Amino acid sequence: MNLFGLPLSDLVDLVRSHRLPDYRARQVAQWLYRHHADTVADMTNLPTELRETWADEHTVDSPQPQSVEESSDGTRRYTWVAPGEDIYESAVIPEEDRLTLCVSSQAGCRIGCKFCLTARKGLRWNLSSAEILGQYRNLPEREEVTHIVYMGMGEPLDNTDEVLKSLSVLNGEWGYAVSPRRITVSTVGILPDLEHLLDRSDVNVAVSLHAARREERLPLVPAENRHPIATTLELLRHRANLRLPPFPGTGRRRLSFEVVMLDGVTDRPDQAEALRDLIRGIPSRVNLIPWNSFPGTTFRPSSRQAIERYQAVLKRAGVTATIRESRGQDIGAACGLLAGRHHAESRAAAPDAGTPGVAAGRLSGQAE
Repeated sequence: MNLFGLPLSDLVDLVRSHRLPDYRARQVAQWLYRHHADTVADMTNLPTELRETWADEHTVDSPQPQSVEESSDGTRRYTWVAPGEDIYESAVIPEEDRLTLCVSSQAGCRIGCKFCLTARKGLRWNLSSAEILGQYRNLPEREEVTHIVYMGMGEPLDNTDEVLKSLSVLNGEWGYAVSPRRITVSTVGILPDLEHLLDRSDVNVAVSLHAARREERLPLVPAENRHPIATTLELLRHRANLRLPPFPGTGRRRLSFEVVMLDGVTDRPDQAEALRDLIRGIPSRVNLIPWNSFPGTTFRPSSRQAIERYQAVLKRAGVTATIRESRGQDIGAACGLLAGRHHAESRAAAPDAGTPGVAAGRLSGQAE
C-alpha cells in the first residue's frame, strides 16, 4: 500500500489494524507531509520492528514531474505521467503578490465542454490522492506557492473521493497546513457531490456556469443534461437562505461563478442580465474568463470591449465581477488549454530530481 496521499483518518485505521495507539498515525502523517519522508525507514521515531515490517508492506510513492516548459510571462507548465502513460499537467502562475498552483484531478475529462481543449482528450484516468498531491509535494517552487486551484485537467467532482482526501491532507495541521481560504475547487455543479464538498471542506468553490439559460448552456456544456445548472442554483440558494456553508456567517470562504467569454456566444448584455437574475440572492462573485483559442474550433474570443460591457451590467446590479487575465498561452498552460501532450513533445527537459524542494520517489501506481 502507498502511504502517501492517505488522510489522517485512513492512517488511524491503518495503525489500529496493527494494534498500535492512535498517536502513531499522527507521527506517520507528519513524516509524510511535514518532513517529506521518502521511505518508511526515514520515520525514525517509529519502533524499529514496525519500520522493518512496514518496509515490506508499504511504500511512499509520489509522482515526479517529467518535464517543465516556461512561458514568456513566467508561467510554468509541468507534465506528469499516470499509469498507462496517460499525461496530466499542472501550471504555476506567478503574480505580483502570489504564486498560484493549478492542479489536475484527472488525466483528461469527460464533461465535454465544447470550448475546452482538454475535453477532446476524453477521460483517461482518475488521479489518486497521491497523484493530485504529488503536483504540490514535488514542485520545485512548492515553498513559494501561496494559492492552489483545482482548475487543471478534469472535473474535480467527477473524482470526489480522491479530491476530498487530497484536500484533507492539504488543509490538515498534521498535513501541509495550507489554509482552505487559499484553495479553490472548480466544478460544473455535480450533485450531490457539490453538497458533499461544501459539508466536508472549507475551501472556496467556483461554479463553471458560462451561460445562465439552459438553452444556451447545453450546447456549450453537455453535462447540463445530467447536471442542470438550475438544480445547482436551487441548492446554493437554499443553503444561502439557511446560512449554511459556504455563505457569510458560517466561517467559510468565497463562492464564485465562472463565465468563459466567447464572441457572440456568451458575451451579450442580455446574457449578463440573465446571469444577474439567476444568482440574485446568492452571495457570490463572478469571474469573466477570456477564452483561449486553439485549432479546429469555430469559437472566437470576445473583445475586451464586449467583456467590459458584460461586466458593467453585473456591476450596476451590485455584483462583484472580475475579468481574469490570461497567462501561459504560448505554452498551452492557459485556462482550457491543458491537453496532456506527451512529455517528449515539450521543449524543455525534465526538472533535475536534485533541485531543492523536489522530493524523491517513483511514479505512483494505481490508487490504493
